[in-house]
Amino acid sequence: MMKNTIFLLLFVFALFACEDDDSVFEPSTEGLEIKFTPVAGGAMMHYSLPNDSDIFAMNIRYKDWQGLDVLKACGYSGDSVLLDGFTRSQEGINAWISFVNKNSEESAAVEYQFSTLDSAPWSFFEDLNVRASWNGFQVIYKSPSIVTGMVHVFYLGTNPLTQKEDTILMSSFPITQKGDTLNFIQKQERTKNTVIVRTEDFHGFRVRQEIYPDIDAFRTEQWQMSANDFNDFGMSRESAKAKTGVEYLFDGELKGVERLIASAYEDKDARTGTEVYGAYLAGPYAYEKPMVLDLREEKIPAWIRIYCLYPMLGNHAVSPATWGNVWIGSYEDKVPCRISVYGNNTSSDPDDEGWVFLGQLNQDPKREAVQKRWSRLTTDLTLAPKDVEDLETRDPIYVDIQFPPVNNKYRYLKVLVHDTFDVSKEDGINRNLQEYFTLQELEVYVKKD
Repeated sequence: MMKNTIFLLLFVFALFACEDDDSVFEPSTEGLEIKFTPVAGGAMMHYSLPNDSDIFAMNIRYKDWQGLDVLKACGYSGDSVLLDGFTRSQEGINAWISFVNKNSEESAAVEYQFSTLDSAPWSFFEDLNVRASWNGFQVIYKSPSIVTGMVHVFYLGTNPLTQKEDTILMSSFPITQKGDTLNFIQKQERTKNTVIVRTEDFHGFRVRQEIYPDIDAFRTEQWQMSANDFNDFGMSRESAKAKTGVEYLFDGELKGVERLIASAYEDKDARTGTEVYGAYLAGPYAYEKPMVLDLREEKIPAWIRIYCLYPMLGNHAVSPATWGNVWIGSYEDKVPCRISVYGNNTSSDPDDEGWVFLGQLNQDPKREAVQKRWSRLTTDLTLAPKDVEDLETRDPIYVDIQFPPVNNKYRYLKVLVHDTFDVSKEDGINRNLQEYFTLQELEVYVKKD
């Protein structure tokens, strides 16, 4: 009797189980709207679900570009879902859409088709520019509105372990919206570069690779200059006591050692009668006045580099007895913020019509733009060196005015200072009304022959 009862219960359970397996969730599809819009790397599916309380979610199944099964789920809380996982532009991709109720029962699937656009890792190369840059190369790219994937940038160099030719990884980065401009400086010195750019999707699959050979590396070197190669047409304020003049523009002293040593004396008037700067000072009314550099031979200019002083503790303005009221206010309001540089291969005449624009420095002169000033460290007294030994441990304060990396040679460079920083006093008043400017040092860099 017990055995017959157990058999009957098993039969009933099996019967119900069979009925569940055979049952299919059949929701109403009235009001269902589905539209596919191709996007980069896939399609955006816009939808409006039927007004059926039995529907809990909608499933979309398709295969990505690797042939892998993909399941996307969505519901009433949204109105779109991204069908991604593709690299190339394609048409007629099958998608099977079904509905799910609260009991996890799924309806029969209905087949749809959608199209895609090239993905970011593929189309990355369509707007990619790999070009020469000083001491390396530059990668410039734009990207679509929907971005996915990674980029790896290599160049053909020497493997430091094997000492054999190999691909050297420079950088790996995700593709970003709106693109980017990336500069790569190489430690290995090469005259020409072969650049390899490779992209992959976020699953680690390689999407595309392109090779860019014969990119000029534009290796640079400092070109030695002296006061004899410089002409400012009488703008320099020469002072043996204050140590200002053209000779200090090319003496190799970058940080202000002369000034720091002089500041160690408590009784300055008894010693020299004035403060010491060891720098170049131009004026009055030196804005828009030319300075001409003679490179002595035709060279491809890379950039000019200008320096300014470190701050000094206490009041270290040059005595009014030296140059009137030149240094009343601050040091930084004599530091250039806007400079233009031109090149000429035939004439050193600043009024000659053959000058070619090469590059510029253009920073906001206003006191409020402190974080963007290249000279901002010169006013931070917390950085003031305690002594010469302390100063020697500091990096110099400088800015480079770079020129395009092209093989155009010039013998002469013309430099125009247009403005200095307006940071004299807390009241915001510019006290450099006589348009002086100062430079601690000036260096010229050129392409190596």
